[in-house]
Amino acid sequence: MMTGLRERKRRAIAHDLAQSAFNLTVQHGLDGFTVDELTTQAGYARRTFANYYSCKEDAVTALALERLQAGVSCLPDLPDDLPMVEWLRALAKHQLSQGLMEVLWQLGALARDNPSLEPYLARVYVRIRHTAWQVVHARFGHIASAQHISILVGAAYGALTTMLDQVTTSPDGESGGLDAQAVAEFLDAVFDQLKAGF
Repeated sequence: MMTGLRERKRRAIAHDLAQSAFNLTVQHGLDGFTVDELTTQAGYARRTFANYYSCKEDAVTALALERLQAGVSCLPDLPDDLPMVEWLRALAKHQLSQGLMEVLWQLGALARDNPSLEPYLARVYVRIRHTAWQVVHARFGHIASAQHISILVGAAYGALTTMLDQVTTSPDGESGGLDAQAVAEFLDAVFDQLKAGF
């Protein structure tokens, strides 16, 4: 889908503000900078911020939603006869490979140090599940009930968000490194179990 110049400019401004908010939060914590400092760094007027985001937390987590939309907009072609569980596995792997995993991992670490981010991060997780449900329903809604799709998406993405919480924190409460191999193995284990049943 082609986007017009106005829409591209709107997205660029939103991205610049979100990226500046994210970078400043990493450097100084949420309480270590003002919206004025954020907009100055991004190169926009303060009132521009209010046109895009309700608060700093909203802007910081917007990067994950941006990556989510980018992943959905460039879904790979998958075989028509691929079973729904395998199709959802491919969707999850694609979404997480588009930079979403790294941003979610970083947001999880930031939320531990900046608790006011937690409800915004929870909303990101809800949006990820809802987006997955929409995409799966669009593909399989003619052969699977909305309830079946909800159960499958909820189980898969619930397990993934729980895993993200665990992989970003070591047992002593310190941030660990993102182990992409461990994430991939966990993702496969989740979908293998969903495929096999309980």
